[in-house]
Amino acid sequence: MVFLVVGRLVRVDVGGVILRYYVFGSSSPQILITAGIHGGEATGVYAARRLVEYLGRVESIEGSIVVVPVVNVLGFYARTRWCPLDMVDMNRVFPDGAGSVVTRSIVKKIWELASSSDYVLDLHCAGLDSYQYILSLYREFPRVREFVEDIAWDTVVESTGLRGQLFVEANHQGIPAAIIETGGGSGYYVEEWGEKLFETVSSTLVNLGFINGEEKKISKKYYGRLVGVQSSYEGFFKPSIRPGVDVVVGDVLGLVDGKPVESSTSGRLISLSSWMYIYSGGLVGRVAPRS
Repeated sequence: MVFLVVGRLVRVDVGGVILRYYVFGSSSPQILITAGIHGGEATGVYAARRLVEYLGRVESIEGSIVVVPVVNVLGFYARTRWCPLDMVDMNRVFPDGAGSVVTRSIVKKIWELASSSDYVLDLHCAGLDSYQYILSLYREFPRVREFVEDIAWDTVVESTGLRGQLFVEANHQGIPAAIIETGGGSGYYVEEWGEKLFETVSSTLVNLGFINGEEKKISKKYYGRLVGVQSSYEGFFKPSIRPGVDVVVGDVLGLVDGKPVESSTSGRLISLSSWMYIYSGGLVGRVAPRS
């Protein structure tokens, strides 16, 4: 007979708004997986919902998996990065919160869950024209690099370490944590990236020993902090390549009214604008430099 793990749905009143999260398993270690801290980043929410559905069908779990599919509840409804009650970016005010009672209550609840976890994985979107990557402080924290080695994706980008972010504050508390950025944003989800993100997270849970399955160890490429690529021209931008490829200085990324826009950095092209009008000095993409 097969016994399936049934997730426990928890509802918490946070200043008159209901925050929902799911708990699978009941022992340690524990991993916290969050999505929708920025309300407009729907692909992460898509992947988190797929994960909840999947975990409800697994036969056994070692430890506990806590999934919060939508952290910024009102921001998700409004399809905006911020909480619309106070325009506070929740991922800049951990661990204490700021702004309205709703924002403060959500931040404090998520921090409570993070503080009792052994790992934290936060799902985000880097834009509709972005390649998926892991964002982490892998140089600063050796345990973070160990954690990242178990995340089932190849591209790792160094974070600036800006304080107030959930994963940064968790790192400073000795909890290995990272972000996975994927394609999507502005209230839109990208199904292809949502499925890849779900597969990345579910395989990571296997690699960490939370669920059974065949391990999917991915060889990593480590990169430095993102560098913006600007256009020297004004006009309509036509991309020549797609994000996710490695480029060198001088590679043509696209054309502005026939004039080339070249990469000023060697590394992995993380994002590149779609067909749009660009002003001189405007940002057309981002490259993660070789580490």
